[in-house]
Amino acid sequence: MMSLILLTVAVLAVVVGLGSQWHITARAAAVDPEPVMASSGPVFLFHGDKLIDTTLDAQQMIAPFSLMPERAAMIHVLDPEFPGLAAYLDATEQNPCRIAHRQYETMWIDVDWPLGQLRVAVCGALPADPAGAPVPFATSQQAGELAMLRDVVRHTPQLIWRTDAGGKVTWSNQAHADFWAKRDVKYCDIKAQTLVSEAGASSTCRIAFPAAGNDADQWFDVLSVPQEQSTLHFATDASAAVRADQDRQTFVQTMGKTFAELSIGLAIFDKQRRLVTFNPALLDMTRLGFEFLSTRPAIDTVLDRLRETRMLPEPKDYASWRDQFTAVEAAAKNGTYREIWNLPDGQAFRVTGRPHPDGAFAFLFEDITADLSLTRRFRSDIETGQSVLDALSDGIAVFTGAGTLVMYNRAYATLWGIVADPGLEHRAASSEIARWHAYCAPTTDWTDLHHFIHQAGPREPWSDDALLADGRMLRCQAIPITGGMTMVRFTLAPRNLPVLRKLTQADPAIRALKR
Repeated sequence: MMSLILLTVAVLAVVVGLGSQWHITARAAAVDPEPVMASSGPVFLFHGDKLIDTTLDAQQMIAPFSLMPERAAMIHVLDPEFPGLAAYLDATEQNPCRIAHRQYETMWIDVDWPLGQLRVAVCGALPADPAGAPVPFATSQQAGELAMLRDVVRHTPQLIWRTDAGGKVTWSNQAHADFWAKRDVKYCDIKAQTLVSEAGASSTCRIAFPAAGNDADQWFDVLSVPQEQSTLHFATDASAAVRADQDRQTFVQTMGKTFAELSIGLAIFDKQRRLVTFNPALLDMTRLGFEFLSTRPAIDTVLDRLRETRMLPEPKDYASWRDQFTAVEAAAKNGTYREIWNLPDGQAFRVTGRPHPDGAFAFLFEDITADLSLTRRFRSDIETGQSVLDALSDGIAVFTGAGTLVMYNRAYATLWGIVADPGLEHRAASSEIARWHAYCAPTTDWTDLHHFIHQAGPREPWSDDALLADGRMLRCQAIPITGGMTMVRFTLAPRNLPVLRKLTQADPAIRALKR
């Protein structure tokens, strides 16, 4: 027993002796030779650099520096407030000490090494404020962060406020106060004041707040976060998003009305090959029911249904044709698909593929039955008219006002030695007149006819006679027709008598004398 007492006294003597040899800064207090008492403030307990135990307030002090090692985070927080702590911990001796606060004499930290572990305790208290309440402890780092957070809340454009359990506003930021200061209505009349989250969870809703003056309502996305006895609300201006959504809906409605009035059938398939959009014209043209198309069928299903209703060209091998439709899809996505579907009932569709963004593609169905019928009829009329002209014995040629030959019959081609098929070539009137001149006697003058063909305005029919090189008389008539065009008619007279023909023929003897 005596030996234990002597050992205790010796240890205390060593502690006191070592404590008296350790000096901190000019503001540091001397080490109390008595054992370190338990602290009511933040306490850290380290084993080496690892934090093995701590108080809740101590955890909160180093929580913002979670990326740093725990011992380094403690030094980073406390050393600016208690100068000399970092230097002391860098020393090799593990001697207990007390380090004073840099400003308040009522605060200090006690550092000791129980069982070789580092224990740092923040002790004392800050001086009381004028009301008598103790000033809460905060490091300069925390004070700076607090000032920054207050600055952020003050200048943020987001509306932030807190309501109690009854929906009464108990706090708000500057943006919230300025927002409602410009409006005539009271906040108690606004639905947003009673925003409460259900089942204790955060909730978000979009609310229209009254605008200042005669402007449109201002929309906000309000996030409500429940707390113990209150709810925090964060309102972000969503007016631009609401207007964009309204414009999009208006555009979609306008496009829908436009599509509804189109006479061309429209079918749009997404990148999964499913029907996503169609218009009423497609229903009328294909006779596919609305119930069927509204189920968003795949393109293969649409083709099968079209075949069942005989709205597809009937191929010899439909299975292989449908397998080849993959190439049709690719062509549609490239914008190169364009075919005419001749249906069994006589109808004809022009089907065009068009690419759309994000892998989608569209098919346009245009009913061209009437156009094809008109084209066939027009072609038939032309062929009939050409046949009628070819049946005439007189040569017929039609020239435009610009002097271009656009039509002639077989008799004209025979008369002037034209080998090409009638009507397939467009030649100038000057070249035709040169041909006529070559086939007629040199005395024939075609200048008047040339002027008549190119003459604009009202004209009277023109006629004249010409003598062919073989002695036949040729009656020429120019008749104005619609569109400023001219029809030239060549009528042959019977061949001349042998004496007349002899007189009109070239004499070889005279020709020899001219040489």
